[in-house]
Amino acid sequence: MAVDEPLADIFVNLDAGVPSDVIESLCMECNKNGETRFMYTKIPMFKEIILSSFSCEACGFRNNEVQFGGKLCDFGCKYTLAVEDWDGLNRSVVKSEFATIKIPELDFEIPPQTQKGSIKTVEGYLLSTIEGIAELQEERRRFNP
Repeated sequence: MAVDEPLADIFVNLDAGVPSDVIESLCMECNKNGETRFMYTKIPMFKEIILSSFSCEACGFRNNEVQFGGKLCDFGCKYTLAVEDWDGLNRSVVKSEFATIKIPELDFEIPPQTQKGSIKTVEGYLLSTIEGIAELQEERRRFNP
């Protein structure tokens, strides 16, 4: 076995016939037709996943999502990550629509159905949360100065 063979499972070779589909879909922004692409793959030491990517040429709206393609377990599981330096913030995390991300030191929680079906770094989840909170900050200030 060559040294680099185990890495071959990590990278997807799109020319090798990775199972994928393309369907015409309704754009939720402009109500015109866009295109959704699905790619079915497996993340090593994890699960089968379905990557979906929607794009609308009419208005430019884009959306990407990750869904689990295999059987869900009967019971959940818990992963703990200790972020001790900047490299820890660059750790990739796959979040399903059922997962909760908690940072007890910050009294911070991203509940299920929020930022669902996504692959981001730890820093990416924090930045998305900050952006989401900032979007509605003026409205919150009007109701609760």
